Amino acid sequence: MMSIQRLITIVKKEFIHIKRDRASLIIAIAMPLIFILIFGYAVNTDVENIDIAVFDQDKTFESREFISKFSASNYFDIKTYVNSILNYS
Repeated sequence: MMSIQRLITIVKKEFIHIKRDRASLIIAIAMPLIFILIFGYAVNTDVENIDIAVFDQDKTFESREFISKFSASNYFDIKTYVNSILNYS
């Protein structure tokens, strides 16, 4: 197992090397920034357009309003309305 003193010495050596070499300094600073920009704009983890079936036993104004909020969002697509649990598989 590496001792803390040895780890600190290696970290100091690497900082001295990066300080002396301009290209290493640019890479050490620019590469993380580039990756943050690429992944921040290119990667989208939002889940949208999930197909769902609705089983509304209550059939009140409140339940219809609740279902309409699902259909108004971009996250869910109501594909069908079912009359019983056994009706949909």
